[in-house]
Amino acid sequence: MRRSVYLVICILLSGIAGFFYYSQTRQATAVVAARDLTVGTRIQDSDVSLRQINPASVSHEVMKTLDQVVGQVVAVPILEGQFLDARQVAPARNAAMLGSGLDMPSGYRIIGLPIAPAAAVGGALKPGDRVDVMAIAGGTKATTLADQPLATPMLLGKDVLVIGLRTEQGTPVDQAEHGLSAGTSKLASILLAIPQNDEESYSAAMASSTFVLTLSTD
Repeated sequence: MRRSVYLVICILLSGIAGFFYYSQTRQATAVVAARDLTVGTRIQDSDVSLRQINPASVSHEVMKTLDQVVGQVVAVPILEGQFLDARQVAPARNAAMLGSGLDMPSGYRIIGLPIAPAAAVGGALKPGDRVDVMAIAGGTKATTLADQPLATPMLLGKDVLVIGLRTEQGTPVDQAEHGLSAGTSKLASILLAIPQNDEESYSAAMASSTFVLTLSTD
């Protein structure tokens, strides 16, 4: 009788040990980036690959199949070889991907305007601010009163939502520096949410104008 009990215990312990061994060594697939993926990229087959992994070694949010990611849009920067997490992609491009976390108003578009800090409230703007946008035709730093008469500013938009600020490298401006740094965080462009109907007027102004922003305080 005692021998039978020992035998049953031995079998149970062996089964438990086998279960834990299998759970620690079984393999599954996970999606990894085949190259660096920037925000806004719509993922193609060539952008990703599958890797065999131990499921216990990665977050449950990691994508398991290519079908889960191909066609999705990158919401945060993803480095080559990095596992793709469900929180890193989205079905479509939107303003939240630009780092501001702001929702895009319906019927609006995002446009980036080249701007100098001095012409953008000293560069002290931040996502969520509201600005008036003025275009000065032919305005350049080299233009002087002797060259030509002063151009009359044209109001392009009132109470325009600021989505983000970008450096010359296209990276977000360090908000702690307010766009005034002489280093890589210097403000070079500003992202605005504009009505779809205003796209043509903004685009035309970009070809021949400089811009001045004033902060709406109402």
